Amino acid sequence: MWSIIHPLMMILVYWFVFSVGFKVRPAGGMPFIVVFLCGLIPWAMFAEALTTCTNAISANANLVTKTVFPTEILPVAYLLASLITHLIMLIVLIIVLLINKISFSFYNFQFLYYLFALFIFSLGLGWLLSSINVFCRDVGQALVVVLNMWFWFTPIVWGIEIIPQKYQYIVKLNPFYYIVDGYKASFIYHLPIWHNYRMGIYFWVMCISLFIIGALTFRKLKPEFAEVL
Repeated sequence: MWSIIHPLMMILVYWFVFSVGFKVRPAGGMPFIVVFLCGLIPWAMFAEALTTCTNAISANANLVTKTVFPTEILPVAYLLASLITHLIMLIVLIIVLLINKISFSFYNFQFLYYLFALFIFSLGLGWLLSSINVFCRDVGQALVVVLNMWFWFTPIVWGIEIIPQKYQYIVKLNPFYYIVDGYKASFIYHLPIWHNYRMGIYFWVMCISLFIIGALTFRKLKPEFAEVL
């Protein structure tokens, strides 16, 4: 329940501060809450999954040290659990879209592709961080700081259009920009997946590389988990 209450309270606070207080109006005249939700929904799943995946091995020492247990599935299990919060927030988004009379489209279903991309990206990072965290417990603490910085570096609360054109490429180096932009393209702007194919190529190169590195690191360190725990 707390994993549901926390993002809902976050939505309420950000809506009040930026929409009621600062009266922020995103480009195109879209309501702030709609644009914000399209960025927050994938981010909330990513942050929750990464935080829980990082502690997946150390928090389940009884399973890791007893018998031959496929520890690779622990990060996967936590990642699947984060889909529950994601589903609930999607329902909230649908309600907000209806309230703001934003039409539905076939393009809305494209979010499944971006959700899959988010899943693979999170799993690669989850394997990497969970395996390292067994040997260096500061990883979990450092992750909190990194996620806070990453959140503000990603155009969730703010729009990329506020940055001069010549500097926007710096923000687009952030792989999570592709996910956020994809959710906005699916639910708000109704743009096809290939509308930003260059970013897609860049993202998948980064994502697959990270997935392989995470899998190989996990496999390399796995034999020593039981001894360290």
